[in-house]
Amino acid sequence: MKNLSFLNKLIYIFNLILFILWGIAFMAPYLNPKSFSIPALLAISYPLILGFHLLFVAYWIMRFNRKILLSLSVLAVSYFFSIPIFQAKSSFKALAKDQSFSVLSFNSQLAYFSGGKKEEVEGHQSKIAHFIKQENADIICLQEVRKGMSSQLNYPHSKTFGFSQIHSNYEIIASQKIEFYENSTNNSCFADLKVHDDTIRVYNLHLESLHLGNEDYNLLKKRSDIEVQTEFQDKTKKLKQKIRLATSKRVNQVDRILKSIANSPYPSLVCGDFNDVPQSYIYRKLTEQHKDAFIESGKGYGATYRQLIFPFRIDYILPYKHWNAFNFEVLEDKVSDHQAIRCDIEFKH
Repeated sequence: MKNLSFLNKLIYIFNLILFILWGIAFMAPYLNPKSFSIPALLAISYPLILGFHLLFVAYWIMRFNRKILLSLSVLAVSYFFSIPIFQAKSSFKALAKDQSFSVLSFNSQLAYFSGGKKEEVEGHQSKIAHFIKQENADIICLQEVRKGMSSQLNYPHSKTFGFSQIHSNYEIIASQKIEFYENSTNNSCFADLKVHDDTIRVYNLHLESLHLGNEDYNLLKKRSDIEVQTEFQDKTKKLKQKIRLATSKRVNQVDRILKSIANSPYPSLVCGDFNDVPQSYIYRKLTEQHKDAFIESGKGYGATYRQLIFPFRIDYILPYKHWNAFNFEVLEDKVSDHQAIRCDIEFKH
């Protein structure tokens, strides 16, 4: 430190602070946020923290300074031990029809994306239905969807539970809503399907939302709208409380879902809007017995929610750990605040 200029000392102090923040965020998947919520809060910005450390590496390498080792260690540990945030190469495979099926998951935002007027919603729902039908997936899991969507999609087998729906080209032999004990506007469900010579259980999850209002979005998008510092601090505090409450509810919800998965007589496919990032406790819990289709066969960042400062991956398709996932896509059609995802699943006997 004593050999650094004043500017470089300040930069190195900032580097150290971000090293500590990274360490806390790195531990988020292993710490129950109901007991300790700070890691869960920091995990939301995990890609941003890594981005800063990449800049630090570039800065110190240009100065041939050993301070580079701090951020270099962060990037190395993250690369080998964190969930990847970027996939350089996708995995494509043409699959045999009798050994595979395709699945699509999508939060349709109750067709409000084009506006809130009744005629706009009805027209936009027809646009969403057309978009979904073009994808021609064998199994569709929809969240925040209106009841009228079933008749517009016209799949041979469908189940509706509140604002969640499962549509299938395969016979649905049983289905059930997953009850959450705490007050929540979100819901999840499952359906048992006869797929070829196997029976599988498909979970359609819509975990607790943050319930952000316009002032929250303004805060996350552009701080300049808030002129008074005390007002900014007050709004930030309220936003943190919303995140803590939603995170705690998601943990309870996932506990119920994991019990259902453990008691299932069939291997399971988990789809839906988790409202949480890969660097999170609930993601780790849900992927203990499942693969992440994006990690298996996706490309790029896989972001499905792009309404805030930087994009987030909060929608997932998780096949059973003994199956294979190919041809994962984040569909680019802008018909909701979320983007649909789809992939092909191959049975592995």
